[in-house]
Amino acid sequence: MNNANSRTLQSYSIKTRLTLFYGLTTVVLLVITALFFYLITMHILHQANRQFMLDEISILRKLLENQPKKFLGLEQEVIEIPYTETGSEYRYYIRILDKNKNTILQTPRFNYVLTAKDFWETASHEKEEEIIHRNIAANKFLLIQTQGKLNNSNEPVFIQIALDITYQQNIIYHYSHLLIITLFSIILLAILMGYFIANRAMRSLYRLTDATKQITVTSLHQRIDPKSWPRELNSLGRAFNAMLGRIENAVLHLTQFSGDLAHELRTPINNLMGEAEIILSRPHSMKEYQEVLESHLEELQRVSHIIENILFLARTENPMLEIKKEEVHVENEITMICEFYQAMADEKNIRIESEGDAVLQVNLIMFRRALSNVLSNALKYTPENGLVRFKVKESENTVEIIVEDNGIGIAEEHLPKLFNRFYRVDSARARAAGGIGLGLPIVKSIVELHHGSILVKSELNKRTEITLSFPRV
Repeated sequence: MNNANSRTLQSYSIKTRLTLFYGLTTVVLLVITALFFYLITMHILHQANRQFMLDEISILRKLLENQPKKFLGLEQEVIEIPYTETGSEYRYYIRILDKNKNTILQTPRFNYVLTAKDFWETASHEKEEEIIHRNIAANKFLLIQTQGKLNNSNEPVFIQIALDITYQQNIIYHYSHLLIITLFSIILLAILMGYFIANRAMRSLYRLTDATKQITVTSLHQRIDPKSWPRELNSLGRAFNAMLGRIENAVLHLTQFSGDLAHELRTPINNLMGEAEIILSRPHSMKEYQEVLESHLEELQRVSHIIENILFLARTENPMLEIKKEEVHVENEITMICEFYQAMADEKNIRIESEGDAVLQVNLIMFRRALSNVLSNALKYTPENGLVRFKVKESENTVEIIVEDNGIGIAEEHLPKLFNRFYRVDSARARAAGGIGLGLPIVKSIVELHHGSILVKSELNKRTEITLSFPRV
């Protein structure tokens, strides 16, 4: 049932939910406030009525104790004053009885309201001086009865007071109805205002929706201006613009990559087609056919190498990829890679050196490939009698593997583009060296897959330094 209610609520629009929540909050607050003031008002009235009746009893007791037998001063308090205040908010009746419960004095018309006997029976079960509520005919009364002493003697008398609160109750009744009508009017107004406010608050989202509908592949450069939006939606607008920027960069990168890939594949395919057309144009010797097949095999190996590298990059850039790591000694791996490339270094009389060691948790195959690519690049672009040096440095949180050579270097304007796929500083020289522009992008993907970073520093015609940083954990 809770899930069903939750799904029903979620099916409503944000504007509807805001309006409902705003209206519900207003209802709760108004009802609590109205109830609070109603109870406070009732309490104040009750206390005022109680205090009035207790004060009247106190006055009557003093008059009874100090009056002579003719009750001259008492008559004014019992007969004249209540009679003259019949139009007042405090309309009350007083009756004084002797010890035999015979009436001594009473306010005119008190017997029409409540006789002494009825009064006694009505309040007989209550405690002395406790005020009780009674409905008599169409009127509402507060009743109290107590004892007093006559002329400072031990002769008891009884005092009965009835306060007519019908006027007060009528005011409260009309006030309650007016309060209910006012509450419903305010609640309705609050719901309408809530809808209006929610509708205005959602305008920014509507503009965002319209802007989103207008964005296509050819208009990814467009941005929205969230400066005039509320703070919460302002951050959403900035995040949306940032997302558009990432999508635009990804599309541009994909477009460039597709073009570069087509260019890289077109060359070997054109070579294969051209040689095939030539060899088919007229008869050739067996040796010529063999040379063409060898050339085809070389070009096919090149295409296979490109495809293999692209597939490897695609796998390493998969965010869901989990790699199996193991503990390796960096010095041992560098030594093994250097031995593998020693023949290539000997051809150009290049010296390879290594210093330092550290222990890392890495994927062994990927780690070896990264080192191989970096060393291969260094050997390709280092002149004869050059030097390639590995340095391993440890810090508290990282291990840095620095590969330095005294080769041809790289111009500063090319450094930011080195990790773009198929990017080559000198295409002709790179192609002659057998490069296809995927070596460093692969190294970067491997390092980032291990949550590390790569940095290239270079001086043209002097040196190049590549730093691979791996976290220790």
